[in-house]
Amino acid sequence: MKITSKHLLIAVLLAVSVGLAYDSMTNYMNPYIAVADVNADPARYTGKSLQVIGTVEPGSLELTNDGSLNFVLLDETGETIKVTYRGIPPNNMEDEGNSVVVLGELDSNGELQSEELLVKCPSKYEGEEEDSGVSHVFLAAMGIAVLGIGYLVITMFYKKS
Repeated sequence: MKITSKHLLIAVLLAVSVGLAYDSMTNYMNPYIAVADVNADPARYTGKSLQVIGTVEPGSLELTNDGSLNFVLLDETGETIKVTYRGIPPNNMEDEGNSVVVLGELDSNGELQSEELLVKCPSKYEGEEEDSGVSHVFLAAMGIAVLGIGYLVITMFYKKS
Protein backbone atom coordinates (compact mmCIF):
# COMPACT_ATOMS: atom_id res chain seq x y z
CA MET A 1 0.00 0.00 0.00
CA LYS A 2 1.32 3.40 -0.96
CA ILE A 3 0.99 6.37 1.38
CA THR A 4 -0.41 9.33 -0.52
CA SER A 5 -0.71 13.00 0.28
CA LYS A 6 -4.33 12.37 1.26
CA HIS A 7 -3.20 9.96 3.95
CA LEU A 8 -0.66 12.45 5.26
CA LEU A 9 -3.31 15.20 5.35
CA ILE A 10 -5.70 12.94 7.27
CA ALA A 11 -2.94 12.00 9.71
CA VAL A 12 -2.11 15.69 10.31
CA LEU A 13 -5.79 16.56 10.81
CA LEU A 14 -6.15 13.65 13.18
CA ALA A 15 -3.10 14.75 15.19
CA VAL A 16 -4.38 18.34 15.36
CA SER A 17 -7.84 17.21 16.49
CA VAL A 18 -6.36 14.99 19.20
CA GLY A 19 -4.21 17.92 20.35
CA LEU A 20 -7.22 20.24 20.47
CA ALA A 21 -9.24 17.66 22.38
CA TYR A 22 -6.44 17.23 24.93
CA ASP A 23 -6.07 20.99 25.31
CA SER A 24 -9.80 21.36 25.79
CA MET A 25 -9.92 18.61 28.40
CA THR A 26 -6.99 19.94 30.42
CA ASN A 27 -7.46 23.71 30.22
CA TYR A 28 -11.16 24.38 29.97
CA MET A 29 -12.69 21.69 32.11
CA ASN A 30 -11.64 22.86 35.55
CA PRO A 31 -14.17 21.42 38.02
CA TYR A 32 -15.55 23.25 41.03
CA ILE A 33 -13.77 22.38 44.24
CA ALA A 34 -15.39 22.62 47.67
CA VAL A 35 -13.71 24.61 50.43
CA ALA A 36 -13.53 21.44 52.54
CA ASP A 37 -11.50 19.67 49.83
CA VAL A 38 -9.01 22.56 49.63
CA ASN A 39 -8.65 22.69 53.40
CA ALA A 40 -8.22 18.90 53.63
CA ASP A 41 -5.12 18.89 51.38
CA PRO A 42 -3.81 22.43 50.79
CA ALA A 43 -0.41 21.19 49.53
CA ARG A 44 -2.17 19.50 46.60
CA TYR A 45 -3.78 22.78 45.49
CA THR A 46 -1.06 25.35 46.32
CA GLY A 47 -0.03 27.31 43.24
CA LYS A 48 -2.62 25.68 40.99
CA SER A 49 -5.53 27.30 39.19
CA LEU A 50 -8.73 26.56 41.12
CA GLN A 51 -12.46 27.16 40.93
CA VAL A 52 -13.69 27.09 44.50
CA ILE A 53 -17.43 27.27 45.14
CA GLY A 54 -19.15 28.46 48.29
CA THR A 55 -21.04 31.37 49.83
CA VAL A 56 -19.78 34.66 51.20
CA GLU A 57 -19.81 34.45 54.97
CA PRO A 58 -22.07 37.20 56.37
CA GLY A 59 -20.09 40.05 57.91
CA SER A 60 -16.80 39.09 56.26
CA LEU A 61 -16.76 41.52 53.28
CA GLU A 62 -13.99 44.09 53.61
CA LEU A 63 -12.82 46.59 50.98
CA THR A 64 -9.15 47.47 51.56
CA ASN A 65 -7.24 50.67 50.77
CA ASP A 66 -5.49 49.07 47.80
CA GLY A 67 -8.87 48.30 46.19
CA SER A 68 -8.90 44.58 46.87
CA LEU A 69 -11.86 42.83 48.39
CA ASN A 70 -11.32 40.43 51.29
CA PHE A 71 -13.95 37.96 52.43
CA VAL A 72 -14.40 34.50 53.84
CA LEU A 73 -15.77 31.75 51.61
CA LEU A 74 -17.99 29.23 53.38
CA ASP A 75 -19.19 25.87 52.09
CA GLU A 76 -22.13 23.70 53.14
CA THR A 77 -19.97 21.71 55.59
CA GLY A 78 -19.04 24.85 57.53
CA GLU A 79 -15.44 24.93 56.27
CA THR A 80 -14.03 28.39 55.50
CA ILE A 81 -11.17 29.88 53.52
CA LYS A 82 -9.96 33.48 53.23
CA VAL A 83 -10.19 35.09 49.79
CA THR A 84 -8.45 38.19 48.44
CA TYR A 85 -10.07 39.38 45.22
CA ARG A 86 -8.31 42.01 43.10
CA GLY A 87 -10.61 43.44 40.50
CA ILE A 88 -13.85 45.31 40.06
CA PRO A 89 -16.41 43.87 42.48
CA PRO A 90 -19.49 42.43 40.74
CA ASN A 91 -22.72 44.45 41.15
CA ASN A 92 -24.43 41.94 43.41
CA MET A 93 -21.36 41.23 45.54
CA GLU A 94 -22.62 43.42 48.38
CA ASP A 95 -25.38 40.87 49.04
CA GLU A 96 -23.63 38.61 51.52
CA GLY A 97 -24.72 35.01 51.49
CA ASN A 98 -24.72 34.75 47.69
CA SER A 99 -23.26 31.68 46.08
CA VAL A 100 -19.94 32.55 44.45
CA VAL A 101 -17.26 30.83 42.42
CA VAL A 102 -13.75 32.11 43.10
CA LEU A 103 -11.24 31.55 40.31
CA GLY A 104 -7.69 31.91 41.54
CA GLU A 105 -4.67 30.29 43.13
CA LEU A 106 -4.04 29.07 46.64
CA ASP A 107 -0.99 30.78 48.15
CA SER A 108 1.44 29.31 50.66
CA ASN A 109 -0.59 30.82 53.55
CA GLY A 110 -3.68 28.82 52.54
CA GLU A 111 -5.53 31.87 51.19
CA LEU A 112 -7.13 32.16 47.77
CA GLN A 113 -5.73 34.95 45.59
CA SER A 114 -8.24 35.77 42.87
CA GLU A 115 -8.66 38.10 39.93
CA GLU A 116 -11.94 36.59 38.74
CA LEU A 117 -15.13 36.15 40.71
CA LEU A 118 -18.51 34.83 39.61
CA VAL A 119 -21.53 35.71 41.74
CA LYS A 120 -24.66 33.65 41.30
CA CYS A 121 -27.96 35.40 41.89
CA PRO A 122 -30.56 32.70 42.64
CA SER A 123 -33.53 34.64 41.27
CA LYS A 124 -31.74 35.36 38.00
CA TYR A 125 -30.94 31.71 37.31
CA GLU A 126 -34.16 30.05 38.43
CA GLY A 127 -35.59 27.80 35.76
CA GLU A 128 -32.42 27.81 33.65
CA GLU A 129 -30.60 24.61 32.83
CA GLU A 130 -27.00 24.24 33.91
CA ASP A 131 -24.27 24.39 31.29
CA SER A 132 -23.08 20.90 30.42
CA GLY A 133 -19.45 22.03 30.48
CA VAL A 134 -18.68 20.51 27.08
CA SER A 135 -16.49 22.81 25.03
CA HIS A 136 -17.33 23.50 21.38
CA VAL A 137 -13.63 23.14 20.56
CA PHE A 138 -13.66 19.67 22.10
CA LEU A 139 -16.73 18.62 20.11
CA ALA A 140 -15.23 19.93 16.86
CA ALA A 141 -11.94 18.18 17.51
CA MET A 142 -13.69 14.90 18.27
CA GLY A 143 -15.79 15.23 15.10
CA ILE A 144 -12.69 15.76 12.98
CA ALA A 145 -10.99 12.80 14.65
CA VAL A 146 -13.96 10.50 13.96
CA LEU A 147 -14.17 11.62 10.33
CA GLY A 148 -10.42 11.16 9.88
CA ILE A 149 -10.44 7.68 11.37
CA GLY A 150 -13.45 6.73 9.27
CA TYR A 151 -11.79 7.97 6.09
CA LEU A 152 -8.57 6.12 6.88
CA VAL A 153 -10.42 2.89 7.55
CA ILE A 154 -12.41 3.16 4.35
CA THR A 155 -9.50 4.09 2.10
CA MET A 156 -6.85 1.84 3.59
CA PHE A 157 -8.70 -1.36 4.41
CA TYR A 158 -11.58 -1.52 1.97
CA LYS A 159 -9.95 -0.11 -1.12
CA LYS A 160 -9.75 -2.55 -3.97
CA SER A 161 -6.26 -3.10 -5.31
